[in-house]
Amino acid sequence: MSRKIITIVWVVILIGLLAFTYFYFSTLKNFKNNQTIKAVPTDASLIIQVQNPQDVINIILNDVNYRETLIPFANFTIFNQNLNSLQNDSVYNNGLVRSLLSKSLTISLHPLGKDNLCPLFTYALNNQAEENKILAFLDESKGHWIIDKRKYNSSNIYSIKLKGRQGQVFASMYRGFLMASSSSLLVENALRQLRAEFSLLEDPTFSKLFKTSGNNSDANIFINFDKLPGTLSSVFNSKYKSKLLFFKNIANWGEVDINLNDNHILINGFLYSASNEAKLNTLFEGINASSTEINKVIPDNANFVLSYSFDYGYKLQDRLMTYLKQSNQYEKHTIDFSKLQLRGKQNEVEENIFDLIDKEFAYITCNSTDVAASDDKFLIIKTQSKSKTLKLLGDFSTEELTPVTYYQLDAQTKHPIYRTQLSAVFPLMLRTYCPDAPQSYFAFIDNYLIFADSPKQLGSIIYANILNKTLENSKYHKEFSNMFADKENVFVYCDFSKVKNLLPDAGNFEFLNPNESQQEALNKFYGLGIQLTAAKELLYVNACIEYMPERQGEPETVWQSGLDSTIIGKPSLMINHYTREREIMVQDKLNMLYLISNSGRILWKKRLGEAILGEVIQIDFYRNNKLQYLFNTADKIYLLDRNGNHVDKYPVELTIKATNPMAVFDYDNNGDYRIFLACANKNTYVYDKTGKLVTGWDARSTEGIVTQALQHFRAQGNDYIVFSDDKRNYILNRRGEERVSVKSNFVRNPNSSFYLIYKENTAYLSTTDTQGNLQLINLSNGNCAQQTLLNSSQEHYYMAYDMNNNEGAESIIVQQDKVLVFSAGGKKLFEVKIEGNLLPMADTYLFSNSNKKIGVFDTQNNKIYLINNDGTLYKNFPLRGKSRFSIGFLNQESTRFNLIVGGESNYLYNYEVK
Repeated sequence: MSRKIITIVWVVILIGLLAFTYFYFSTLKNFKNNQTIKAVPTDASLIIQVQNPQDVINIILNDVNYRETLIPFANFTIFNQNLNSLQNDSVYNNGLVRSLLSKSLTISLHPLGKDNLCPLFTYALNNQAEENKILAFLDESKGHWIIDKRKYNSSNIYSIKLKGRQGQVFASMYRGFLMASSSSLLVENALRQLRAEFSLLEDPTFSKLFKTSGNNSDANIFINFDKLPGTLSSVFNSKYKSKLLFFKNIANWGEVDINLNDNHILINGFLYSASNEAKLNTLFEGINASSTEINKVIPDNANFVLSYSFDYGYKLQDRLMTYLKQSNQYEKHTIDFSKLQLRGKQNEVEENIFDLIDKEFAYITCNSTDVAASDDKFLIIKTQSKSKTLKLLGDFSTEELTPVTYYQLDAQTKHPIYRTQLSAVFPLMLRTYCPDAPQSYFAFIDNYLIFADSPKQLGSIIYANILNKTLENSKYHKEFSNMFADKENVFVYCDFSKVKNLLPDAGNFEFLNPNESQQEALNKFYGLGIQLTAAKELLYVNACIEYMPERQGEPETVWQSGLDSTIIGKPSLMINHYTREREIMVQDKLNMLYLISNSGRILWKKRLGEAILGEVIQIDFYRNNKLQYLFNTADKIYLLDRNGNHVDKYPVELTIKATNPMAVFDYDNNGDYRIFLACANKNTYVYDKTGKLVTGWDARSTEGIVTQALQHFRAQGNDYIVFSDDKRNYILNRRGEERVSVKSNFVRNPNSSFYLIYKENTAYLSTTDTQGNLQLINLSNGNCAQQTLLNSSQEHYYMAYDMNNNEGAESIIVQQDKVLVFSAGGKKLFEVKIEGNLLPMADTYLFSNSNKKIGVFDTQNNKIYLINNDGTLYKNFPLRGKSRFSIGFLNQESTRFNLIVGGESNYLYNYEVK
């Protein structure tokens, strides 16, 4: 072969190699400008972008605490199973699936037929090589998959089905996009969208929000509010469809970033609307966000709250009128205003109304106390003052504004309730913000104007405020509120656990109509909160879904009264000397002392410098059948009258700190009271009722510190003053002289008192020592007899009490995890095991002469137990409680006992003992 021919062959080969290389590598070119939004048909109502699906799957399966809680919901179970399959099923464990899970994914939701929705999944491919890899997988059609294809215009649409399983997926690729859906029609729509000249990126409102989306969130969600009612109508019954149109008034588009955390889902982003459209941002443009105080009047059983905050009323009025005119509602507004037939021109009345509204108002619904009724609705408006509001309503009419009825809890509380057509001007002015607000009746709580549909409903919200049962005092709502900023224009709260009440007969969708197990799951979520704040033409969104597995439902109480802090000690049932009914006195951890009526109203409260030692004792100081409250702290002796005022010469300052609760003795029941105190200098002192030291008392100093109250017994004609320290026991007479010399040097158990018992006509004092032995002191000679009960140095409490009306008193012992009762002869009658940590204390309750019970408090689990005299638990116990408790009749007409105990979230509980 000649050199010329060889040269030509090499040139041809070289050209061929260059051509092959060019065409091969040109097919592997990178795809540019591959925003998946281009492939999303413009009828999407919801678009979700996930930057890294694999990371989100890992978070859902491994990090969030609420995954298992949601298993009762079938839709979530299917979703969860699919995620597990993607992680663990060998069918999906291939390179193609793994690569797709690491790529950004866009999921859009579209209408498909009547009331049907279908998702479209869209991936952006990096280059032709990725597309070729997918094509190779689809063309092989081997293994677990059944794959068919058909032509649609110039593109292939593949039908993909897993062998042995139902359902199929349709997929296609075009211009660097992979689109998949369970609907082939939706894939066709996406292919047409890619060939169209207009996409959502050319929509100015969507494009503006698209630029605000964050890249560091777990997901970004775009909401088309114009299309949202149609989407939601597929899960709601027809009667709700007209109400769903409300979403169109919120915005054109919204974008929020989603971050999944262990106990909550955090959501933040923006809402945006075109400037020429009447949307929610129109109502708040130029209005500064404000902090709100309205939670202090909203009852804590509110299951829906829509509250508004603003800086100046004239701004709100101006934005409202602009909105009404832009939305062509101003004429109807004017017609409805004229129907009220108010005195004065419309613009003047409106100015007065908005000047009177003091920066906040809210529409709320609460759980109705009537099981058969729908939830109670309220409109709450903070006004500049109650008197100005009533005067303004009076100025609107020549008629005198008088109450139609009253809410009266007791003799001291009387709240007028009004009804007049004129008052509807307030709901009318705020109808745009609170469309379904009641307007029939109104009342005031301080300067808050409250509207409701009935006097009964107004009474319920007034009573909740009297008891301080408001969101401001709710432990759970305080925790939930920490997820939000201090200022806002709009706040929405929805309690997931009450969704069935909020939206009755809304639809068969699981969330709207939960079964029992699903309801239990919802109870573990506090709910959804959405905060909106005006930011020029945008509305900033801050939202949170809070998971609170520790949240418990409300206990079934007669009432709950809110205090400033958790109570300490045991609630005391006091006698109202006017009505002879019972009132409750408690102290909280802030050393606030309260007197509370039998209806739960705080009659007064008074801050003390220290905690009360022991309990409060009522005495008749003036011997006029009027009772006062006597007690001591470490530094003072107090005597208060029933209004909480100091009685003359009280409080008495102690020169040396008291180490025990006072004991008050009235030897002859003639009102000549003696007050006994032990102090840190190891001396005991006696005061008369005026707070003066009694000179006739001449007791020697004790060897140790006395921490328990002194006791007085009268037996066989003699008086005995009895007490102990940590060294020995003392039995004295009225003058402080030793009456009985105890012949044993046992040390009394610090949680045990002395009890007077008789054996064979001989008087004994019974108690237990630090080793858990029963000690009986013979008052005639001081001899001691010992009886083994526990034979243990473990901490315990002892009480002698005749539980069964048998001969002799039983011994009641409380240890950390059990209650034991022994007969007078030392035989164990029963033992009650309690998993917890019992306070070393027991209280006894006399239901009848033959029906006696023991009460104990589990400090670990905050439960209270009532034990029958046969060792069984009383029905419905244990109950929730955080203190010792008292049981009695609170009023003279009662046929059932009331149990008063400290509760959660600084509340005092009143249970009915059935």
